Amino acid sequence: MKDTWKEYIAFNKKQRNGILVLLSLIGILIIYLFVADYFPLGSKQVDFSSFKMEIQNAGVNTLTGNLNSAPTALKMDINSADTNALMTIPHMSSYCAGMIVRYRKKLGGYYNTKQLREVWGMDSVIFNSTISKVRADSLLLHKININTADVKQLAYHPYIRYYLAKAIVNYREEHGLFESLAALHKMAAIDDSTYDRIAPYLTVGE
Repeated sequence: MKDTWKEYIAFNKKQRNGILVLLSLIGILIIYLFVADYFPLGSKQVDFSSFKMEIQNAGVNTLTGNLNSAPTALKMDINSADTNALMTIPHMSSYCAGMIVRYRKKLGGYYNTKQLREVWGMDSVIFNSTISKVRADSLLLHKININTADVKQLAYHPYIRYYLAKAIVNYREEHGLFESLAALHKMAAIDDSTYDRIAPYLTVGE
């Protein structure tokens, strides 16, 4: 048995020298990895001007103008995108794309991309894939005039519904037209969180 083990671990002089060289190289590499960070890089900067000239001469556009553009300018606007455009987003399903458009119509548009969490059928995978690729143009929001809208028109909005719509109309009939949206704060039925949620969709008219 002992002789068998010796056959596996026995090396001749040439093999032992090879192993020592290999271990030495490994040791040097480990030492380098530990000390490399303590040696500062040279202060000489690399000149890329000649490389840029070659690119320009080759007729390649470097898209320098896009570097100064706002990141949101390249994102898809969820207040104007149709289902076909939404389907280009990774992991987007046709059902969810359709629900995004339907809910947008009912809301009057999205003022914040996080509202996509409220869309029926939106799961975390689709949301996380979508949120970084879209923006919400608040200028496209459809606003309801609280000085002229009736209960039915107000109640149609998902954030208002019947009881709040009825309270708004009753307050208007009792106190007169709203001079500003801030006047909604006077209503007991509207706290700060409710106001912040519905205000982007409301107007008092000109």
